[in-house]
Amino acid sequence: MDSPADKRKQFASQPKGRRTSSAPAPAARFGRSAAGTNAQGSPPSRSDGGPTRKSSGSFREFLVDASGETRLLWYNTPTNVLVIKKYRDRSVTAKFKDVTRFLVEDKGMSVMVENAVLSEKDVHNDNQFSNVLSQLHSFSCDDPDCDDKMAEIDFIVCLGGDGTLLYVSSLFQESVPPILAFRLGSLGFLTPLDVNNYRRIISDVIDGRGTLTLRSRLTCHINRAHPASTSSSTSNGSLAPDDFHRQISPDYRKHRSPSPTSPSALTGRQPLAGADSPPVCFRRSSSVITNSTQTSHMLVLNEVVIDRGQSAYLSNLEIYCNGRQITDVQGDGLIVATPTGSTAYAAAAGASMVHPSVQAMVVTPICPHSLSFRPIMVPGGVKIEVKVPLDGRGTGAVSCDGKNRQELARGDSVSISMSIYPLPCIDGADHVSDWFTSLSSCLHWNVRTKQKQLDAEEDEHDHVHTIPEE
Repeated sequence: MDSPADKRKQFASQPKGRRTSSAPAPAARFGRSAAGTNAQGSPPSRSDGGPTRKSSGSFREFLVDASGETRLLWYNTPTNVLVIKKYRDRSVTAKFKDVTRFLVEDKGMSVMVENAVLSEKDVHNDNQFSNVLSQLHSFSCDDPDCDDKMAEIDFIVCLGGDGTLLYVSSLFQESVPPILAFRLGSLGFLTPLDVNNYRRIISDVIDGRGTLTLRSRLTCHINRAHPASTSSSTSNGSLAPDDFHRQISPDYRKHRSPSPTSPSALTGRQPLAGADSPPVCFRRSSSVITNSTQTSHMLVLNEVVIDRGQSAYLSNLEIYCNGRQITDVQGDGLIVATPTGSTAYAAAAGASMVHPSVQAMVVTPICPHSLSFRPIMVPGGVKIEVKVPLDGRGTGAVSCDGKNRQELARGDSVSISMSIYPLPCIDGADHVSDWFTSLSSCLHWNVRTKQKQLDAEEDEHDHVHTIPEE
């Protein structure tokens, strides 16, 4: 068997496809370089006395072969896996038990599961699942060692639909382990894997077989022109530490971590209706204060939407590309989407659907007050800035992947660029076939009744009518 170094040399000797010149190259390596140690240099351990997680030395690298396919290279056999499942769906819970049992008993892996899932009645009260349950490791965004746990994850098993995959993306605001997205949701455009074949698919990934699609993500910076004038600002002109996250979740106070000012502090998502509904966590986005401005940023998988917010006036936004003003938006707002998001809100607003491997951003107006304002695509390496003008009639609002909605005052701006941290998703067949299959099966792209075939032409003599003799 070839060593990882030999495989890298083999890939390096093959001709590579050219990436868009201006697109930022995604980070090629993911995971922990030093095996078996945590941030303090000691082996990971559990404070609850439960089984200790295995040390992960399976540093990962993404390589592109001669055919343009992106492949996963394990330096060592993966040992740690995070399983994320859709909430409050018994059909998903049944598959969750099958998958985790396979990972624990057949593959001998250390499996991490969210606390909210472990507390579900169908999971916690199942006596037949108790042996596997006792070997699962809890995972919560509120854990003080959450960052260490995330660094040890070799790959993620996602059991749900597109919303579950978006949630996984929100958890990892930097590098993301490879994701096996099994189709168990309502639509499943982004989840190409058949859960009935989970044994073969997971085994292939552990053995280093299979290809990936690197789904581009956007880095969204929200720049506050006058933080001191905002209603939630503190006396020194900066936003209150929890203000950004209260806008993510009305119930943030109920589920927030004990130390919200810690750099690794995480937030809670508003629970679904029902007594058994667990909180779902979001990672804290970074905030940097420079002079009189406040900047907060986050990574986005689908799209950034800037609209008129609570204002009843026509939205007036200025669009800049690499510092040059290119146009104004007069309408209901603007969508800046990734190729992955081009089949979501942007498609409904009239944008073209773009393959996720294309390094580009899709800029789409929402109900523009001009018939000539058509959606455009710009190279992945440019920087888009959308600003609420000081002389505008109204304000605005920004949301990321349908969440994290924040108001924009006059003078505030949103800077959007492509991140070097994509979302690596394991392919079902390959990245081209999966995309066209999703277009056909989920969106019914170009589905119509086929035009009928004409009858075969008749011979000339069949058209000659003879006059009967009298």
